Amino acid sequence: MKITKPLTERLVTTPGNGATEPVPMTPPTPGGAVQHEIMADGVCVLTFDCPGSSANVFNESVLHELDEHLGIIERDERVRSLVLRSAKKSIFIAGADLHALSTSVEAPADTPSPGLADFIELGQRVFSHLAAFKIPTVAAIHGACVGGGMELALACDYRLASPDKVTKLGFPETQLGILPAWGGCTRLPKLVGLPTALNLILKGKPVQARKALKLGLIHGTAPKERLLELARQWIRRGKRLASRKLPVLLTNHVVAARVIQPYLRTRLMRDTYGHYPAVLKALEVTCQGVGLPEHASLKNERDAILLLANTEPCHNLMRLFFLQERAKKVQAATGFSLRPAPAAAAGTKRAASLVQECPMKQAAVIGAGVMGAGIAHWLSSRKLPVLLRDLNPKAVGRGMTAIHNNYEDAVKRHILTRTEARAGYDRIFPITHEGSLKNVDLVIEAAVERMDLKKDLFFKLAMETGPDTILATNTSALSVSEIAEATRSPERVVGIHFFNPVHRMQLVEVVVGHHTDPEVLERTVRFVQQIGKLPVVVSDSPGFLVNRILMPYLMEATELFTGGAAIEDIDGAMLEFGMPMGPLRLVDEVSIDVAHHVAETLALHFADRMSTPTVLKSLLAAGLLGKKSEHGFYRHELKTPEPNEAIKMFQSPGRASRLSRLDMQRRMVLLMINEAARCLEEEVVTAPEDVDFAMVMGSGFAPFRGGPLRYADSVGLSRVVHELQQEVDMGDAYFTPCSLLRRKAQNQETFYPQKGVVV
Repeated sequence: MKITKPLTERLVTTPGNGATEPVPMTPPTPGGAVQHEIMADGVCVLTFDCPGSSANVFNESVLHELDEHLGIIERDERVRSLVLRSAKKSIFIAGADLHALSTSVEAPADTPSPGLADFIELGQRVFSHLAAFKIPTVAAIHGACVGGGMELALACDYRLASPDKVTKLGFPETQLGILPAWGGCTRLPKLVGLPTALNLILKGKPVQARKALKLGLIHGTAPKERLLELARQWIRRGKRLASRKLPVLLTNHVVAARVIQPYLRTRLMRDTYGHYPAVLKALEVTCQGVGLPEHASLKNERDAILLLANTEPCHNLMRLFFLQERAKKVQAATGFSLRPAPAAAAGTKRAASLVQECPMKQAAVIGAGVMGAGIAHWLSSRKLPVLLRDLNPKAVGRGMTAIHNNYEDAVKRHILTRTEARAGYDRIFPITHEGSLKNVDLVIEAAVERMDLKKDLFFKLAMETGPDTILATNTSALSVSEIAEATRSPERVVGIHFFNPVHRMQLVEVVVGHHTDPEVLERTVRFVQQIGKLPVVVSDSPGFLVNRILMPYLMEATELFTGGAAIEDIDGAMLEFGMPMGPLRLVDEVSIDVAHHVAETLALHFADRMSTPTVLKSLLAAGLLGKKSEHGFYRHELKTPEPNEAIKMFQSPGRASRLSRLDMQRRMVLLMINEAARCLEEEVVTAPEDVDFAMVMGSGFAPFRGGPLRYADSVGLSRVVHELQQEVDMGDAYFTPCSLLRRKAQNQETFYPQKGVVV
């Protein structure tokens, strides 16, 4: 909201401690996101507090409001210094309002958006206004300070931050397909030097206060309650002069930029294959900026973001961001499409009260293998007490060792302190016997993937647990409904499918069995959010969603290998497409025995187009299990895994040996698209965005392409169907396009509306 009249305040002294506190003569402007108060010592405190939101973000209204406050402060002769702070619990400023930004870039590709141009120019003008203040300015940062929030802080003379875990500082713009355009590319190198600035901007990863201090991004740290006191100390130094640190002086000039830019561009092209234009443009703009006047560098930022904002990678990365935010907040599921929870109907008060009893207070994990230990570790790291049960004492010992190693790794990487790691480890209670679990809110089974064992186990669990305990299975492919039917309480059974490694993979599939109670589903979705994971709700279908789409792709990769294609060409083809890892390397990481089990399960249900690859059987027989045995398609005992030449004996050179990388890539991607469309057709999920979100987050499908269905739209469904049919005509019937693809291609339809960025 714009301020229509000057804000006037008088000063009083708080009795008892002599500290000055502002008392405005009039109440704050209703709905205002910015307020300022003047202390008796001439320090003006400007506070951000966007009403009705847990976060502070910049939209056009907030920027205008901030600018008007700055004008008032600048004209007030009583003000000798300015401190910026936030009233939010865990957010300083989270950057630009991406919803406002996304609606500004709905112009056709390669067409500049006047709305976006105005928005960028407004932010640059307001921040330059702050940077030009003649009085000392300090950003007192507590909570997330990223994107536009960090650029605002750069416009201040000094930056101070709390050492709290919620305080993170950085520039995530390149991860959204854009770049810092409110002065970040221009001002950051002057503060920390060009190499450090590029590292922060190109990686897009925020850093905590301790690291920020080491990098020179901030000037000091203090607890949240003492930030204002520390700010006063820095204010006494007066206006900040340009950095005189030798590393900054040596690197922040044109000569250094001319050396650094081509070197980094070569590395970026090698790592990204040119698929992410934002990092290349950010490199260019930042390096050019060190040799330009500020106004010229800011113009480069503006021109670059206008160009990037109308590229397909930017649109897809922003869509993915919104889908991640949606997954964090949704409360219920209807028809497997996540939505806000409805009001409780008559007769459902108990269910509603249980749903509101989040967070869960105690969980049990059955099975201490790789997945069981990984799940127990993650739950305990999220401050949830966990019983880890396995009847095999040696398995429990190995599981606890794996958990200990995970915590040690977190300490080494400065994710946790030694005290936090110890507290997390101590929340796990290993047991090697059966017994009552009636005080547990949730049981997650992660035992061997055998239906007979799971049925027997769930029959017992239903009797060992209380009537409100959720019984969840972590199965990757077996029927949740069939497992549930072995119990006396099938309505309490649900699937919670984590991906390996648990502590790194954000996605969790919540699998709805035929008997799963809606309230159980609701509580399960809330639980997944509680532990910091991203849920996607899927129906109980063989392979569920991610594995169902992924397996035809992996099967094709193994068949290409059997047919004579080189491992490096198969994996190289998909790396060039944008996948983070080649399919054969992925099979090794998953482990060949697990891939074989999932392939067998799916082949039983989809024999018309899926079969268990013979090479997987051969590798299993030879004891080659992939990474966990150090040998599979790759040799993992080496520092950098290399293709395993010893398994060429399993090849029978044929047509695949004559295919180009592009041909192999096309075949593997077509199978993913076709199976993704089938999943939508069969209502494994009910919305295309659920398919694409799950595939990006669960399998690493190239994020800049938006997911298999979004990519299919961009290629054209008629072309997709035509290319699938070409493979059928060549004799590969398993490429037969599904009915949904044929119908949409015939009707010239797409999976998504063609206009707009917001999903």
